[in-house]
Amino acid sequence: MFASKWMGRPGSMRIGVDICNTIANVNAEILKCYHVSLDVYPFPELPAGFFSTTEGLTLLARAKPLAGAAEVLKNYALHGHEIIYITSRPVIAANITREWLAAHGFPRGSIVFLPRGYKKVFAAHYGIGLFFEDDPIEAAGLQEAVCQVYMPVWPYNRNVKGRYIQMFTSWKEVVNHADCFSSGYMVL
Repeated sequence: MFASKWMGRPGSMRIGVDICNTIANVNAEILKCYHVSLDVYPFPELPAGFFSTTEGLTLLARAKPLAGAAEVLKNYALHGHEIIYITSRPVIAANITREWLAAHGFPRGSIVFLPRGYKKVFAAHYGIGLFFEDDPIEAAGLQEAVCQVYMPVWPYNRNVKGRYIQMFTSWKEVVNHADCFSSGYMVL
């Protein structure tokens, strides 16, 4: 019973969900305002601390949700899974993030703000079983700590490979993937 480490109560697990470019299309907002290449992540064209500025925070607030993300996560929550939003956004974006999730119909869940590179440690310590993440560096580390990492395809991560990394192009592709954990077994 490989997945039992990540199970909360019987039939449930903790699901980690990144926000930017995993459920929120921040890339589209960046491309509207800046000439950046989506081939490199994080974007070297944006100055350090950009998302802590008024302009950066406004951009985060304007991002549209990726199609189907809220519905998939609501389905997981309805089936007893705990949703935890784990983001590298600055803490100053806490209210914007909370309001954005509610306004776009995402299920309630804790929001954890961590510096880039710390999601693996948090996931291992907190018992996250499944993780949705677009950052190639974070995904590589997370596959050592969780059962499965699901990555929405972007130009900067399209070549990421890993035994526990599954790429997807639409949230519809992952609507039932948590079902393999419901009985406490994982299909590899």
